[in-house]
Amino acid sequence: MEKFEVAIIGAGIVGASLFSELTRKGVKTVLLEKADDVSNGSTKANSGIVHAGYDPVPGTLKAKFNIRGSQMYPSMCSRLKVDILQCGTLVVANESGREDLNKLFERGIKNGVQGMRIVEREELHKMEPNLADNIDIALFAPTGAVISPYLVCIALCEEGVVNGGTVKLNFDVDNIKPINNEYIISAGDQSVMADFVVNCAGVGANDVNKLAGAPEYPMKYVKGEYLLLDKSQNGFVHRPIFPLPTKAGKGILATLTLHHNIMLGPTAIPCEPYDTKVDAEGISQIKEKIVQSVKQPNYKKIIKLFAGVRVVSGEDFIIEKLPDTRFYYTIGICSPGLTAAPAIAEYLVEKMIQDGLQTRNHEFVSREPYINTETMDKKQLKALIKQDARFGKIVCRCEKITEGEIIQALNSPLKPTTVDGIKRRVRPTMGRCQGGFCLPKLLKIMSSNMECPEEEITLNGQGSEILANGESK
Repeated sequence: MEKFEVAIIGAGIVGASLFSELTRKGVKTVLLEKADDVSNGSTKANSGIVHAGYDPVPGTLKAKFNIRGSQMYPSMCSRLKVDILQCGTLVVANESGREDLNKLFERGIKNGVQGMRIVEREELHKMEPNLADNIDIALFAPTGAVISPYLVCIALCEEGVVNGGTVKLNFDVDNIKPINNEYIISAGDQSVMADFVVNCAGVGANDVNKLAGAPEYPMKYVKGEYLLLDKSQNGFVHRPIFPLPTKAGKGILATLTLHHNIMLGPTAIPCEPYDTKVDAEGISQIKEKIVQSVKQPNYKKIIKLFAGVRVVSGEDFIIEKLPDTRFYYTIGICSPGLTAAPAIAEYLVEKMIQDGLQTRNHEFVSREPYINTETMDKKQLKALIKQDARFGKIVCRCEKITEGEIIQALNSPLKPTTVDGIKRRVRPTMGRCQGGFCLPKLLKIMSSNMECPEEEITLNGQGSEILANGESK
């Protein structure tokens, strides 16, 4: 049985951030994930916004970690070699919302948000020409940003691997057994041993706590549905546009992605755990509420509907330790959890050090980014193709993804085994046709590289096989 100093359960953005933080400090760490890839839960299906920090109630963990996480993201993305768009965010309202907007501004000041200002109508509509006509005022927070949440999570995990960490996928923890000052963590016939255990299991966090004899907490599961528009709508908005927040959440927003799509959502509908179906009610709710902030989007350009489930447990994050043990847990890491994740990781490492965790000087190994041929000039691309002709063969026409980029992803430190895993890394099937043209070529490349029949390749894990008897299902 392999022995580790720290075992992390759950490879969403919090678990991935902690994995990276520990391995960079020379701690022997294992990341345990029940799915066949990291970033497979709430992290892959959210707005991808690094929040400035004006929304959380002052003095809460949400406020503390939101501000610190927002400060950490630019340097973290630089270290990981992933993109971050420092575009700022807007909370918009008509004149009747001025008082509430000013309260939000004052809350941001108390939390320590830098650079915020109130923007009046004339300047505001120049900043965002597609705002609804009745919008008069906005809170602009320049420290707000946009990232790819799943790519950041993947990059953090890859960074952990190249710095000596271990990721075990398809590891659905079903037993946690304390022995003296150590734990045996098992999933079926697989087991690992660790001195410290950290529960970052998100929707499944109560199940993991129960295995360790830790408290279970009341949980509410909230589904957020989204509409994704084609790249032809690039420029509809230039930054995330929020309505005034309510007790139900930050509301239906219009935002952009790093890759020039426009995204509308999310809803906030009570649901069962793992319920990621998008239904007519959610779509109608998005269409009804989005026009309170922006002009009517072109719904003919919708290319994808998707949903994620976030967990709410009370009014604040829960980050605790089972008394007199080395078992830590994170519960209810909902919004602004994506922003807060690196700060939560920093905090947990500090707590573990206080409990005796030993860190070491470690020669940091930088993660290599994925090659993106679309960002290259002709000279750079020509030189690359001369080295490897596969970077001259387009597989995904919508996103201009080459065979070389797909092969590189398949051989990355954390090798993907599904179509969605490849998609989250280098974007084939992400465009307008959603794989209608490139999927057959992608299956052939994956089959050859993975040395398996095309019929065994899945979209996102067992039960989602794409081919049956050599024919499309």
